Amino acid sequence: MKLFFYPRLALRNIRKNAKIYIPYLLTSTFTVAMLYIIHSLSVNGGYESLKLGKRILPVIMQLGTWVVMIFAIIFLFYINSFIIKRRKKEIALYNILGMEKKHIMYMMFHETLITSLFSLIVGILFGIIFSKLLFLVLIHLAHISTPFQFVIPIESVLLTGSIFIPIYFVSYLFNVIQIQLSNPIGLLRSGQTGEKEPKVKWILTLIGLGTLGSGYYIAQTIENPTEAMLLFFVAVVLVIIGTYCLFTAGSITLLKILKKNRKFYYKTRHFTSVSQMIYRMKQNAVGLASICILCTCILVMLSSTVCLYISVQDSSNMMVNEQLRLVLSSSDDNNVNSQEINQIYDKCIKQFQLNGIEVQTVIKKKCYLASGNYSHQKFSVGGYNQKEHTSITAMSLDEFNQAFHKNLTLKENEILAACNFETLKDSLTINDKVFNIKAIIDEPYFLGQKYSDIDRDMTVVFNNDKILNESLFNTDYFTKSCMYISIDFKDIKDSVKALDIVENHIPDDVDMYSQSQYELQEEYLEVFGSLFFLGIFLGVMFLMAAILIMYYKQLSEGYEDQKRYEIMQNVGMSRREVKQSIRSQVLIFFFLPLVVATIHMAFAFKMIVKMFSFLVLSDLSLFIWCTVISSMILAIIYSIVYYLTAKVYYRIVRVE
Repeated sequence: MKLFFYPRLALRNIRKNAKIYIPYLLTSTFTVAMLYIIHSLSVNGGYESLKLGKRILPVIMQLGTWVVMIFAIIFLFYINSFIIKRRKKEIALYNILGMEKKHIMYMMFHETLITSLFSLIVGILFGIIFSKLLFLVLIHLAHISTPFQFVIPIESVLLTGSIFIPIYFVSYLFNVIQIQLSNPIGLLRSGQTGEKEPKVKWILTLIGLGTLGSGYYIAQTIENPTEAMLLFFVAVVLVIIGTYCLFTAGSITLLKILKKNRKFYYKTRHFTSVSQMIYRMKQNAVGLASICILCTCILVMLSSTVCLYISVQDSSNMMVNEQLRLVLSSSDDNNVNSQEINQIYDKCIKQFQLNGIEVQTVIKKKCYLASGNYSHQKFSVGGYNQKEHTSITAMSLDEFNQAFHKNLTLKENEILAACNFETLKDSLTINDKVFNIKAIIDEPYFLGQKYSDIDRDMTVVFNNDKILNESLFNTDYFTKSCMYISIDFKDIKDSVKALDIVENHIPDDVDMYSQSQYELQEEYLEVFGSLFFLGIFLGVMFLMAAILIMYYKQLSEGYEDQKRYEIMQNVGMSRREVKQSIRSQVLIFFFLPLVVATIHMAFAFKMIVKMFSFLVLSDLSLFIWCTVISSMILAIIYSIVYYLTAKVYYRIVRVE
């Protein structure tokens, strides 16, 4: 009988405290399932049949695994602190009624054991059940065809257990230490002990302003996409530190300013709410800052991954103008044999016809490739400067007119030009020789890549080969000639078959580089689809965390305020005035995290755009719309959560 005393007592305590334990069990179980699912997706063998995905998808899923692990450690410890604080009075009563601390430890051990086993077993079972479904969602979003065998990765089960068992054990030790260091009377009064009125912490406020301002400054002044990727996490850390500092210190300052405003403060609904929030702001600030950071994470992930996924076709079309681009060059010397290339292409055309591949457009042009540095309308061949490095493609006027069916003329000091990174002016200096730009060409297939913040490309047309050689060639640096062939088909999928045919006809003495819009789209879909999946996956997890923090915050404050509002009603405060006071208190600070998260997103917008500038090449308005819609969806969900959690608060303080 004694053997089962503590387990029965633990079960009774869990049932009695269902309001705090059921959300905890659901969240803990959900987190266990998410870790198992994301890790099982990272070790799935179905990616081996993919070209790019077999390397990229497991890495993306591994990144998600690390995020879920770090989240689980921080979040479950955070929620455990809510639970133990709420149960301090109950534990004190056990102690006063004669139960020794070691017996309380036995009881809490069984509570931890029951909740831990439930979370692990049910979480892993749900993970096993839903892992196949989510894998199918992943391959659908990534537009990939891959075999799937239903397996239960033992390493995923072991990893999940090895992460969560220590979390539950350390949480138990933390609770035991708190019980051991406290006396029963102190525990009994802990729920009734209010915070002393905090003073304005100027040092903490200045640290918050400094770190937040530094994070914003980095986000607004960054221009180079590579630097944006390197400094993004630095800016994130600074903003997180600044957010916690300003919520802790700045919110107190705001409340004291409101308190000094007589017109605002000396009203029934404001007087009680502001007074109570000042005394409990130290406790509330951490929760509010946590909700703010989680909301910011949701906005960043959803807006960026949705934009990446939607922009796949536009980005691939702007990265490669034509459905199939072939760059053919001689492997023996720098001069390509145009006649040989034309013969090869004629053979390929015959094979295209035999295989039912219909060609719609063909552009063939002989070009010269060189690289160097460009700055302020001046290009010099050779050398390397990371910010100024530019690739240049040059051709003669005869080659241009023949390829694009034009009849243009140029003077010796005139050129035709196009550029993908800035607007060219009236002249361009090439190796110290000045040329007047007669026209900016906007022909399809003329410029290799229309837009990119990383790959700076220029295309220039000279009057003749002699001027081209004198202007561009530099014996100290390698400059080669190539044959560009741009092909569009009636069906874009035919580009894959056509490329296979071309590869079979290329002799050993010819080097070929190819780009296909269709294959690029497929690669983008594999990568961006998996990122979109991860964004939704982690977004749901962070949203769950924010909801639970809101719930526990309202629950905790409801029990703390229950007696206060009962006294206020007994001394003459009407039920309507109590509800107004509660609504004022909740509205002032409940929506503050969402407002601050939106401000964070607004400042981070430029940096995110720079980070993805070499991936998302479509109009900036797409990213703006994705951000606005993501913010609206989050605001709607946030408002619904506010309504539901506020009702929990009202029921506790009995003002409905």
